[in-house]
Amino acid sequence: MGPIPLCLLLCALPLCVPVWGGHGDDDDDKEYGWSVQSIPLILDRHTVHLRTPNFGGKGDGAYGEGVCGIECQSALPPPDQATVESMLGYETVYENGTRTYTDVTLQGLNETTSRTPSHTRRKRQVYGLDGRFVISDSHFTTNYPFSTAVRLSTGCSGVLVSDKHILTAAHCVHDGKDYLQRVRRLKVGVLQVKSKREANTEKERREGGGRQRRRGSRSSRVQRSTETKKQPSFRWTRVKQIHIPKGWIHTGDDDTNAVTPDYDYALLELKRPIKQKHMELGVAPAAKPLPLGRIHFSGFDNEPEGGQTEGEKEKVVYRFCSVTEESDDLLYQHCDAQQGASGAGVYIRLRQEVEGSNKRKWQRKVIGVFSGHRWVEGDQGEKRDYNVAVRITPLKYAQICHWIHGDPSMCTKA
Repeated sequence: MGPIPLCLLLCALPLCVPVWGGHGDDDDDKEYGWSVQSIPLILDRHTVHLRTPNFGGKGDGAYGEGVCGIECQSALPPPDQATVESMLGYETVYENGTRTYTDVTLQGLNETTSRTPSHTRRKRQVYGLDGRFVISDSHFTTNYPFSTAVRLSTGCSGVLVSDKHILTAAHCVHDGKDYLQRVRRLKVGVLQVKSKREANTEKERREGGGRQRRRGSRSSRVQRSTETKKQPSFRWTRVKQIHIPKGWIHTGDDDTNAVTPDYDYALLELKRPIKQKHMELGVAPAAKPLPLGRIHFSGFDNEPEGGQTEGEKEKVVYRFCSVTEESDDLLYQHCDAQQGASGAGVYIRLRQEVEGSNKRKWQRKVIGVFSGHRWVEGDQGEKRDYNVAVRITPLKYAQICHWIHGDPSMCTKA
């Protein structure tokens, strides 16, 4: 679907924005609001320096021929605390190429928070037909919630979860064995309004047209100075450091410890803050058979070379899908998403209690990371075609929140 006119977008948004929330009486509204959850503490135990990575990752985001599905994973033994702590250990790579590994320990771990979908037999999360809109109007692309979608210089998308942190897919920066080559100088682009005159000036400067512009007539300079039509353009910021869970990193020479999509998430810390509203982090609630139940994500599609013009590459693509069934950790869906949307933040909108009052307001929170297209093993070992998203569980919330704040005491409630 191509760009849609502003008048149609205004008509469509009320249908798109209502999400996983109650409709009807007050009891439904209370049942389907955000609930406060206790989160286990993740504490750093020991940090060691590792050798500098080769930055030779392939960047195809592949997991192998097929991802072990829920039926396959349910046959595995449940993990003990030591295994969970090992998977939640993490690597940090810095902009100068140095790298560290940090062991962690868990406090407050219980049966509910330690249970992972890899070892729990549940129904799959399958999404119905999706909606897809190219948001071409700068008023929407540069305002919340679409303004939280960002572009990585590796070609993926991400979501702004603080003024200095981007949540994205791990495979966008690491292929499971090594960091991608373009991670050496990784940048994040945020769409911001720029005047057409400013954009033309930058283009002429890149093309060496500055000297010719100075020789132009005064009337042409006046005409350009009064040309103030605004259009969104990427403003790029360098990445200071990257955190990746050990569960994503392949540590063996064979497939005995291969990566799984369960841990396909990473957090990027920027060198300077982005002064605009970010999306709050949340824990994915249990799916409920609600009318108009939706998950949402926005990103930047990558088309084959020549398939897009330069302007189209700077347009946010917004999608929503209906939820029909549930899984603990991975969200299997059939959204019409392109490769460039990998890493986009999956979010929903529920009622949130206002502290100090009886009022409740709508609030969006990120509850997953869109991973991309995967072949998943079915009941009989057959391969099934899905788009997959990583769900933010209480343990993953604790880890990501710890990366953002650096203080685990700020991450005890979600």
